[in-house]
Parts: sequence; structure tokens; C-alpha cells
Amino acid sequence: MVPFGQWLPDQSDYQSPGATVAKNIIPRTASSYGPLGTLTAVSAVVPNRPQGAGAFRDNDGVVYNFCGDVNDLYQYSASGASWSEISSSTGAYTVAAEDTVEFVKYGETVICCNGHTDAIQNFVMGTDSTFSTLAAAAPKAKHLAVIGNFVMAGNTSDAGDGAVGNRIWWCAIDNPTSWPTIATAAAAAVQSDRLDIPIGGHVQALTGAIGGLDGAVFCERAIHRLQYQGPPAPFGRYVVDQSRGTPAPNSVVNIGTNAFFLAEDGFYSFTGSGSIPVGAERVNKWFYNQLNDAHYHRIYGAADPINHLVFWLFPGSGSSGTPNRIVMYNWAVDRWSYAEVTAEMLFSDLTSGYTMEELDAITTSMETLPFSLDSRIWMLGKLALSAFDTDNKLARFTGTAMAATVETAETGGPGLTLVNGVRPYVDGGTVTVGLKHRLLPTGTETLVGPNAIDANGQANFTVNDRYHRAQVVVAAGGTWTHAQGVEYDAAPEGIV
Repeated sequence: MVPFGQWLPDQSDYQSPGATVAKNIIPRTASSYGPLGTLTAVSAVVPNRPQGAGAFRDNDGVVYNFCGDVNDLYQYSASGASWSEISSSTGAYTVAAEDTVEFVKYGETVICCNGHTDAIQNFVMGTDSTFSTLAAAAPKAKHLAVIGNFVMAGNTSDAGDGAVGNRIWWCAIDNPTSWPTIATAAAAAVQSDRLDIPIGGHVQALTGAIGGLDGAVFCERAIHRLQYQGPPAPFGRYVVDQSRGTPAPNSVVNIGTNAFFLAEDGFYSFTGSGSIPVGAERVNKWFYNQLNDAHYHRIYGAADPINHLVFWLFPGSGSSGTPNRIVMYNWAVDRWSYAEVTAEMLFSDLTSGYTMEELDAITTSMETLPFSLDSRIWMLGKLALSAFDTDNKLARFTGTAMAATVETAETGGPGLTLVNGVRPYVDGGTVTVGLKHRLLPTGTETLVGPNAIDANGQANFTVNDRYHRAQVVVAAGGTWTHAQGVEYDAAPEGIV
């Protein structure tokens, strides 16, 4: 068998150690790819393009799902599969097109920011019915994180100094509603302070604990670690990576002790002590050749921890700003793939849970349920990778399998080879095989097929050429688990 290998679009097609194409599939194991479900809507629409979302569980186990658009904040109701506006007042906010509505949870309080126009908002789960201003003295902010016993804001704006892109600012210890005047005795007593970071440009993202650190600050051109050290200077700041940060604030994905992110030169994993390249010589050049780089703010990263995957949704070829590609990385097996999916945004979610009666909001027929009854989507509080589709509906990758394509590396030379057949190793679905071939490295490939599989599991060909590679397609809607590689029925035909 010739294994498909890991997807390596940055490598030469000829004798690449991996697959040249791995489309609409996930890197499932160290030796196989698996199906990616279609994006399937589960809710009614949000009035405008969602610009941020978050899901949280209170101490009683109740799940709260929120999102925000240009003017309002919304809460999801599983009973009606709908979004209810819960702003401080209808149309209360003005979110810039390049900004994101970010949500964090501290205790039973959900806190969100949306840029430099509106005050930071808060919602006490189990108590509040609408969001309200967190604290009049708190700054406005583009980014938030919970770091230790503090809520920290980054890239802030306040009445005294205006917008300060390189500033971080944190509340009183264990009290996110208290933001006393900086440099006063009151602030010192509760360890509230702020810090202007001199290296790296604007703050792009904040994360909590990574690799033993209390937190990290991702700037445009540097990454800093934060360590709580107590008064008089509550946080120590230390430059960890002075050569790279991120141009895409929403690309930073914190998974356990690591954070994955997009830098100016590709994808990295930040461990707390440094940045490790995960896309170099594999997908970085492909990604930047695809990216519409006028819309870095529309790159959204999120994790599927069940499958050990990080997804990055981004505006690629043919897009004027709306994301239409996903690149996926399996951190457990260090492999990549991609998909052609159009959506507005991507985020890590918690399922709300449904009763049998509440399923009527999805469909009135058991035959037309978008997922099987034993799917984790119907269960309460399960981790789920979610998106908002182009209709502004909450959606999940749990539909039938997308049409998948995977291609082997090109093999051959110096003589001709007659290929009589190709046997794909895919354990289900409707599979067809195409055979690409050419005589010279400078020649244009010719595709023969795709051909169906015969009763012996082989696609038959009569192709005599120097260089060959197999293109395996699994039709949409099939049931399969692993795609591993191909076996050639071939014989040498001599030197040309």
C-alpha cells in the first residue's frame, strides 16, 4: 500500500512524503483521514452577522449560550431554537466591523467587551435577564481574559488617555466589578493596576494559564508571559517571543497548556516558554497563498477537543471577506487537512440539551432530524465545535459526510510504468478513483477518470506514462471511518 501520508501542500508533488490534497476530511489518526460532517443549522437567525459568541455553564449545570452582533447581545433558547435579545437596551451597542464581541466567565458572571465604543458588559447567570455595564470605572476594551483571580482587559480605551493599544488593565482581586482609580491607595489595596507593554505593538489576544504561566499576552509582534507575584506589582511581565506575535486576534486558541496561533510566517504552538512551528514546510505557504489578507479580523480559530483538532476558518480564494475555507490541525498526531466551507464565524460551544418536546423546534418529523438521537448534540453541556452559517444561524459540523478528496504523492521515473488499476483503502462510502499522469516534470498532468470500483475493490485503468498519482474521491453522504492509501496494479514498461 502507498499511504496517503500527512497533507503537505508546501512540498513538491513529486515524491512528496505525504498527500498532495486532503480536502473536506479530518486528520483522524497518524495513518488515516476521516469524514468531516456538513455544517448543519440548529437555530433561528441572528438579525446581523454574529461577531462573537461564547457558551458557559453555571454552578447548577445550566448552559448559557450567548452571541453578539453589531448592535445587540443575544441568548440562545433550546426550547425555541431561537435567539432572544438581552442587551442593556435594544440597539445599545456599536461594534466596529473589524472588532469581535469577546465573552469570558468569572464565577457566575459572564463578562463581554466589543471594542473601544461601548462599556464592558456583564450578566449574572441565574439572576440577570439582560446585560448591563460591568463598572463605570472600567475601561473599554477589545480583549478580555480571566488570569488568576483577576479579569484582565487588553487594548483599552478610557476617558483620560483615550485608546491605548498596548495596554493591559485588571480589576480588583476576586472582584471584576471593582476598578478603582489607578495609582491610588484604594487600587493598591485590592491589587488593581494597569501596564503599558513597550514591546510588540497592540495587544491582540489575552489567554489564561499556559505551560505553568498565569497568563499570556499576544501582541502584533511579540508574546509576553504574565506571572502573578503579589503586591506591590501584582503581575510580572516577561518577553517570551520577541520575533513574532499574531496579525489575527481571533486566531489564538488556548488548549490546556498550549495556545495555537497564526503568526506572520505561519502557524505555531505557544508552550509558555517559546513558540514551536507546526505549519512550516507543510501548510504555511499554501495558507498565505489562499488567504485574502485584507481581512485578518475574519480569521477564527476554535478547538474540537474531542477529536484533538484546531480549526481555523478564513477568507480564502474567491472571497471578498466572508470566510470560505477551513484549515485543520490534529495536535495529537501532528497532521493537517482542509475543507471548503463558507461560514460567518467559528467558536467552541457547549450544547444546550433538548427534551423530546423541544425537538419540535428543530423538526416535527423524526425522519428529518439533522442528527441521530444518540448524537451528543442533543445532550446538555457537551463540548461542540460550532459556527454561524451565512444565514446567521447557529450550526454544527454534524451533518452527513462531505464529499472528500485525497491524493497521493506523485511517483515514477526514470522509465515508463503501465498502471492497470488502483485499489483504494477506504472502509466505506461510494469511492471513485482518478489517475493523474504526465511524461515530464515540466508537463501538464492529465486526469483519467474518475473510475468506479469493481467487484474486486479496484478501479481499472490502462495508463502508460512516467509519473502518476492517484486521486481518491469519497462521495458526499457516505458512511466511512478511515481513508489510508492506495495500492497500484502496475508494471515497468522500460526506459524512454
